Amino acid sequence: MRSGNGGARRVLVLDGDQGAALSIVRSLGRLGHAVDVAADRASSLASWSRHARQRWCYPDPLRDEGAFVGWLRDMLAGQPHDLVIPVTERTLLPAARALAPAEQARVAMAPRAALEQVVDKQRTMDLARTLDVPVPLGVELGDLAELDAACAQLAPAGWPVVVKPSRSVGHEDGRRVPLSVGYAADRRALEAAVRHALRFGRVLLQEYFRGDGVGVELIADRGEIRHAFQHRRLHEVPLTGGGSSLRVSEAPTPALLQASERLVRALGWHGVAMVEFKLQRETGTFRLMEINGRFWGSLPLAVAAGADFPAMLLELWTQGRVADRPPARAGVLCRHLGRDLAWLEAVLRRDAPAGLVALPGRGELLRDAALVLSPRHHFDIQSWRDPMPGLVDLGRIAAHHGARLRELLARRRFLRRQWRMGRPGGRAARQLQAARTVLFVCHGNINRSALAQAYAEQRHPGRWHCLSAGFHPQAGRPADARMADIAREHGVEMQALRSATLTAALLRQAEVVLVMEQAHAERLQAAHPEAASKVFLLGAAAAKTPAEVEIDDPYARPEAVYRRIFERVARAVDACVALADGARR
Repeated sequence: MRSGNGGARRVLVLDGDQGAALSIVRSLGRLGHAVDVAADRASSLASWSRHARQRWCYPDPLRDEGAFVGWLRDMLAGQPHDLVIPVTERTLLPAARALAPAEQARVAMAPRAALEQVVDKQRTMDLARTLDVPVPLGVELGDLAELDAACAQLAPAGWPVVVKPSRSVGHEDGRRVPLSVGYAADRRALEAAVRHALRFGRVLLQEYFRGDGVGVELIADRGEIRHAFQHRRLHEVPLTGGGSSLRVSEAPTPALLQASERLVRALGWHGVAMVEFKLQRETGTFRLMEINGRFWGSLPLAVAAGADFPAMLLELWTQGRVADRPPARAGVLCRHLGRDLAWLEAVLRRDAPAGLVALPGRGELLRDAALVLSPRHHFDIQSWRDPMPGLVDLGRIAAHHGARLRELLARRRFLRRQWRMGRPGGRAARQLQAARTVLFVCHGNINRSALAQAYAEQRHPGRWHCLSAGFHPQAGRPADARMADIAREHGVEMQALRSATLTAALLRQAEVVLVMEQAHAERLQAAHPEAASKVFLLGAAAAKTPAEVEIDDPYARPEAVYRRIFERVARAVDACVALADGARR
């Protein structure tokens, strides 16, 4: 569709619930283009924009990729869109792999070969090395048997180690699953993280390079950058490194821009991309982290600072060129409100591995909050000129935190109830007195419940017939070696134990079922409501307050956590025996 002056275009923006999609809709709508919005939900953020013309809903590509591709083909055949803009890899990759060349010509995506290269993190690192672009020390592996050799290669970098799935989206049970970066503080944690990641393909292990997260955003015309912009992350979620919730624009760092130019030229890149780096400002040392071959989450900052990449992309696709533009303004700030509240909560809870992240102090938190008063400050979603998406987002934020508050209050009531039942004379004490068989339950039955069974049998022989099981579907696994070693130091042997999967038959054998967490009790009671009256939290008997009732899972965590959990399980089992004895007297 074109207006009478021949300049207006009709554009379809996918992934409409993303902040970047909203930014594209606002940018192109302000320029007079007709912008349609599509998402995998009927009401997406961008669909509420006053610039959105028509709204579409497509099948979730993570659940049914084929149905999504069929929908997209129908749209390309039946609707006169000049350009379709995928915003995330969820829609971009299926389109790149399934659409015919004639269909792809109307979809804003880089050439497939270049796109496949940047989607594969190891291939990206290999290309960078050939171009003398610094990358973190890294090793790719496809089997757990390669882990020892990988650790030897990474040894000079020390801990922690970054664990990156080779791709951002994996496949499991016929579904596409978003994958994320993890961090391992020691060898055992690394093995656990790699074992999990290998379910989805090859894994890249990298040194943890400390520095500022910096993104060089660009648009390229067949390998030549036509415009570039740079931002620095001020707040990241999670705290160990991830998407930014607050960031600032700055003049491109020459070394980073030059590295980006070499990469883009070698790829023959066509379209938008963000090249992500870690930069140590004191020394100027940097490392390439990855290349995002699509629009990026911090796009609202670029547009607010004057780098209108959506307009440039439409020019490139419909006119075959990108007009020259002045550099963007430095010092502009942009905040994703919902994500920044999550960042603040993580800071207040100190939700980051010790020594990995420098947490801000109270003064810095206040200064960051005061930035909203600056004329340089913008929000990703909230805008006076286009208020409805911001109001919808505020409603979602309020609903999310309201649900969390209700969940927190319900959790406190549950833990207090369990704590009271675990007091002398409580229901747990009476049932423990009468019990002949006790069943201990956790998730995997290789740490907490296995330890509880072994400890009860060996320290309190004959008290009960003890069983243990877990929700993990794989039975027959040995006890966690680290917990077994700690238990042996205390005279408790776990070597002979093998995990069992929880069944109705096991539940029927026990008069008392002792679980470790609220989630275990709820899951068990939902699946086996007939057993609800005999389910208690093991930690309640030894807890001094309701907040101490649950016993955390130590799996793949530092050794100090394993030792703390051993002590908690041992004290809880001793306390349960004492309860039974006290009730008997």
